[in-house]
Amino acid sequence: MPDSVPLIDLGQARGSKEDRLRLARQIDDANSHIGFLAVVNHGISARLLDDMYDVTAEFFDSDEDQKMTVRAQPGTSRGYMPPKSRALARTRGKMTPGDLVEFFSIGLPDVPAGDPWFTQARRCGHFHDNVWPSLPGFREVWEHYYAEMASLAFDMMRLFALALGLDEHWFDDKVDKPISNLFANHYPPLDRRPEPDQLRIGEHTDYGSLTLLYQRDAVGGLEVRLDDNWVPIAPIPDSFVVNIGDLMARWTNDKWISTLHRVQNPTLTGPASRRLSLPFFCQPNYDAVIETVPTCVSALRPSRYPRITAGQNVTDKTDASFAASIANGL
Repeated sequence: MPDSVPLIDLGQARGSKEDRLRLARQIDDANSHIGFLAVVNHGISARLLDDMYDVTAEFFDSDEDQKMTVRAQPGTSRGYMPPKSRALARTRGKMTPGDLVEFFSIGLPDVPAGDPWFTQARRCGHFHDNVWPSLPGFREVWEHYYAEMASLAFDMMRLFALALGLDEHWFDDKVDKPISNLFANHYPPLDRRPEPDQLRIGEHTDYGSLTLLYQRDAVGGLEVRLDDNWVPIAPIPDSFVVNIGDLMARWTNDKWISTLHRVQNPTLTGPASRRLSLPFFCQPNYDAVIETVPTCVSALRPSRYPRITAGQNVTDKTDASFAASIANGL
């Protein structure tokens, strides 16, 4: 069993057409067999990654009252969410206790005022206002990091198009105003025995088109379900883990796999068991209609899924995961 995922060098994307096509074939193979890969030479500076870790750790180290001043409203994914406020296994109908993780999250930092498309999107429950803790430099670093993640995700979607035998711009107008979210997942030190079936994050698949995850803690814990076994995925230095979500699986008629994954509890306890990771969830435009792409449907392989909009999909899944808040009285 592997303890890492296929490693993709994005430096090839800046090479010749043949280099990009070779890279696309590697991506297609990884997404078809595992649904996870890791990318290096991604262009995100080490300084920015260090700054993100520093300001985010400072926020999670602040006292509970201060964190609760920026608590997210249920269903918004904007602000702070305390431990046990979500249970991601519930998105798959598995009734587990709340996950042993706390979050901070934002969406698009600058929503154009007066733009009719964005106004309608907000009426449909998207592009909520971000809320910010009063920590020096926090907002500036997070907005910078969001912009870099959005750009990298857009580039990945073009490579995904090539990997699917489409024009590389096929997804452009479906992800140019995405409802993407940037999260920080903080797993506090484990100081007591978890409840039965309680994990740091329960088993789930991601909702959208792709996820970019930065992790570098030696504690680890990320596991993917392969061949009916849970396989740990160790951090690879200077890389992002990329996995496809449910909407990309729908787009590809299950040619690509939205793989079940979770974050397991650590074997160690106390301060050394702390973990921090930074996932960016790339969601298409809220009104993007998700239906099978032309290269993944035929008379012999008809579409398996009805149409759905990206916005409705993420709303349904988010509402299910927040059911843990009600169950825990939070």
